[in-house]
Amino acid sequence: MKEKRQNWKKVRQMKVLYLFLAFPAIFLIVFEYAPMYGIVIAFKNFRFSDGIMGSVWNDFAHFKLLMRDVLFKRAFINTIRISLARIAVTFPAPILFALLLNELKGGRFKKAVQTISYLPHFLSWVIIAGFVRQILSPEYGIVNLIITRLGGEAQYFLGEKEAFLPILLISSLWAGIGWGSIIYLAAISGVDQELYEASALDGATRLHQALYVTIPSIAPVIAIQFILSFRNVMKGGFDAIFNLYNGLTMETADIIETYTYRVGLAGGRYDYSTAIGLFQNLIGLAMVLVVNRIIKRLSSDYAIW
Repeated sequence: MKEKRQNWKKVRQMKVLYLFLAFPAIFLIVFEYAPMYGIVIAFKNFRFSDGIMGSVWNDFAHFKLLMRDVLFKRAFINTIRISLARIAVTFPAPILFALLLNELKGGRFKKAVQTISYLPHFLSWVIIAGFVRQILSPEYGIVNLIITRLGGEAQYFLGEKEAFLPILLISSLWAGIGWGSIIYLAAISGVDQELYEASALDGATRLHQALYVTIPSIAPVIAIQFILSFRNVMKGGFDAIFNLYNGLTMETADIIETYTYRVGLAGGRYDYSTAIGLFQNLIGLAMVLVVNRIIKRLSSDYAIW
C-alpha cells in the first residue's frame, strides 16, 4: 500500500506531463487503432448495403488475387526499388549534414543555415512538385535553359522513366535533409566535450574527431534511426510520387500506395485495397524485425529490443 501511495504521489506531481502525453495517446487511439476495425473487410467481399459485419467472408480471395495481379507486382517491385534507393541516399545525408553544421563556429551563420535547411520540410509536396516542374520545364526551366545555351536540346525530364528516380531522390533529399539532421544535432550536443579535448591533445584533426569521436558516440541513435527507416520500406513516399509522376513514368514510378489509391478511392474496391494495405504493413513490420535482429547480432547495445 505504501508503494502504491508513493506511485500515485509521483503521478500527481507529474500531472502536467501526463496531460501532455494524453494528447498524442488520444490521437493514436482515434486515428491509428480505432480504424483498425476496418481491416476485417480485407477478408470479406465488402458491400455498403451489408456493412462490415454483414458482408460475406471470401476465403482470402483478395490475397490470392494479389499474387496474380500484374500491376500489383509492378508496384511492389517499384516500391522496394524506390524505398531502398531513398534509404541509401536520404539516410546518411542528414548525418553528414549534422556533422558539417557541428563544425560551424559562427553563431548567426549556423542558425541561418539551420533555419533555411528546415524550411522545405514545412512545404507541401504540391508546392515542392511545382518547384521541380518549373525548374525542369522544357520551355522555361533553368535546367533546359542551360542545356540549350550549351547547344543541346531541351528535354522533358519528368516524362522520362529513367530520370524519375534521380529527380525523386534529389527533391526528397532537398526537402528532408535539414529536418532529418535535428535528431543527430541533438545527439552530437550530448557528446562529452572532454573526449574532444583528449583527442586534440593526441593530435587528432577535426576530421579524425568526427570519425573517431562524434560518430561512435552517436552510433546508438544512428542504429535506431536506421532500423526505424525500414518500417517505411513498403512506402515509397506517396505525397512525393503522386505529385511528380504521370502516365509516361507510370512503369517505373507506380508504387503500392499510388496503386492502392487508384484501386481503392478511384476504383471503389475498398476490400481489395484494404488487403493490399494490410499486406504492405505486414511486410514493413517483418523488415523492421529482420533489420533489428541483424543489428542486435552485430551489437546488442544498438538494437531497439
